[in-house]
Amino acid sequence: QYLNTLAFSLYSATFVLTIATMQTGHIKFQLNQLCWTIVVLCLTVGQMKYIMHNIFNGLFWFTFPFLLVVVNDIMAYFSGITCGRKFIHRPFIRFSPNKTWEGFIGGAIFTMIAAWYLSRFLAKFPWMTCPVNEFQFLPGVLECENHHVFMMAQSVFPNQVFEVFPRSLVKMIPGIVEICSVRSDGGTLTSVVDAIVTPAPALTRCISGEESHVFHHFELVLKNVYPIQIHALWLGFFASVVAPFGGFLASAIKRAYGIKDFDSLIPGHGGVTDRLDCQFLMALCTWVHYNTFVRMATVSVPKLVYFYNMLTVAEKQRFLEEIVPAARSGGGEGRQHLLKKFQEYALSGTD
Repeated sequence: QYLNTLAFSLYSATFVLTIATMQTGHIKFQLNQLCWTIVVLCLTVGQMKYIMHNIFNGLFWFTFPFLLVVVNDIMAYFSGITCGRKFIHRPFIRFSPNKTWEGFIGGAIFTMIAAWYLSRFLAKFPWMTCPVNEFQFLPGVLECENHHVFMMAQSVFPNQVFEVFPRSLVKMIPGIVEICSVRSDGGTLTSVVDAIVTPAPALTRCISGEESHVFHHFELVLKNVYPIQIHALWLGFFASVVAPFGGFLASAIKRAYGIKDFDSLIPGHGGVTDRLDCQFLMALCTWVHYNTFVRMATVSVPKLVYFYNMLTVAEKQRFLEEIVPAARSGGGEGRQHLLKKFQEYALSGTD
């Protein structure tokens, strides 16, 4: 109950102590160390909070983003080795000459492909998709009602998405359909009254050469697709475009201090930080995406049971009186007996 207050008190005390102990001849150095400390805490310790939230939401939301970054790291390496500087000779990151545009682009392409198929594969396992409320040393079988994003469905892309791109490029997308409005008389509206009384034009699939058809929008319907695959494309895009810059930051730090690796724990790879540097922002991105586009404020039986078990005995008694009120009309004696039996069972501590 008082954990947040205690943590904030320690943070405030540390801040005051740091400022109070600054010395005149060393302020620049001390501020430099303070800034480094804050950055490291934000990128490492701060990320742990969102990693824990992702795990509680379902192991999928931890495993899938983690694997996306691994795939991007591996495929960017192989793409850079095979195609590096063969098509684009301009340096990608000046302080890291081994990074190439071909590696960056190749890693992004393979990551997007992996995101589409890997999310479909992981969505089939309940132990990946089921949320949990607590950690257990020996976990049992997870059973839950599947979230709708993990159930096969027909997905329709919003037509506004295709308005951002050139029409010629959109037509190259497999399965894309052009929808046209049909003009009944081919005429134009001559007054405001005509605009009000004239019904909206019918929409149908465009037919080439048909003069009465006027392009309206693009439509893309995906059948037998898990909705999580659509969300996976965004996470794959982030893992391809933004997450690698965590690795570039680590490279800049190592170059600034003249070291090759942060540690030598893993032969040939360096330390744990060298392998997880691209994970700096991925957990936060996943948490934000989940709470913005996936999470639903729904009430479920497991959630109600979880909150009920957190109540005190007096609170449980009051709760039961609210959901099973005493008989107010007819058959009162029988209902009172049923209420009493129900309350005795619910308050007995049997889960």
